[in-house]
Amino acid sequence: MKITKTTLNQIESYRNDYFTSLPEFQELFLELMVNRSDYYLLQIENREVGYAIINSAGVLIEFYVKAKYVPESNILFKLVLRELTVTDIYCKAFDSLLLSNCMLNNLTYSVIGPLYRDYTEAKIDIDSNISMVKEGLWSKELFLMQDCSLKELYETEGLLVEFLQNENVFTFYKNGELIGCGMVIKTIIGWDYCDLGVWVHPKNRGCGFGAQILMKLRGFALTNNLKPSCGCAIENVASQKTIEKSGFVSRYQLVNFKTK
Repeated sequence: MKITKTTLNQIESYRNDYFTSLPEFQELFLELMVNRSDYYLLQIENREVGYAIINSAGVLIEFYVKAKYVPESNILFKLVLRELTVTDIYCKAFDSLLLSNCMLNNLTYSVIGPLYRDYTEAKIDIDSNISMVKEGLWSKELFLMQDCSLKELYETEGLLVEFLQNENVFTFYKNGELIGCGMVIKTIIGWDYCDLGVWVHPKNRGCGFGAQILMKLRGFALTNNLKPSCGCAIENVASQKTIEKSGFVSRYQLVNFKTK
């Protein structure tokens, strides 16, 4: 068995197989790490059997083995942990192969946050007095001048510019006053899945506007044949309540397994 460093392009077809094998889709939080990571092909007797992706902090983000080689997956998994100095594993609870291997090795874990993929009837009625305005690069300064908590949606100015240019970014108003903003971000180009991000202006928090924005973003996504999802940190109870008030339901979590 052997591990060979490779490129993202070289594992693209394997990643497509991986995504297809999952009952739910990739998490944007993880996907944004992928371009800043290292990629490895897994081989048995010089045959490619899967891949692994590990970021610069030593976090295993993806681990995939072809169905034919699943019986050998735990040996490959241990080899990856040992040779690539993995310290943590970010595992989507619906990724049964990775989850199984983490559990077989008795790794300790903590929950990073709930993953919302399903939704039902919202717990509130939609507010028709809230308007939704599509934004673009011309709005960059409007976003940059807001409270620093807005950076939770884009992290860097460069990423904000990318979202404004290539994704669906909106501001929301009630009675002419800015109450917040939201983003519908394609998780991976070429797939019809998206992540919903919400920010509510500090002076308008606690009024139910976050759930209202989420409902409008989800409606936009569904109208445009996109499959919406969202998530938040496990300690962010307020966000969880907002997401669930909008009708989203969580059946899975993002789990952090420790290798030592």
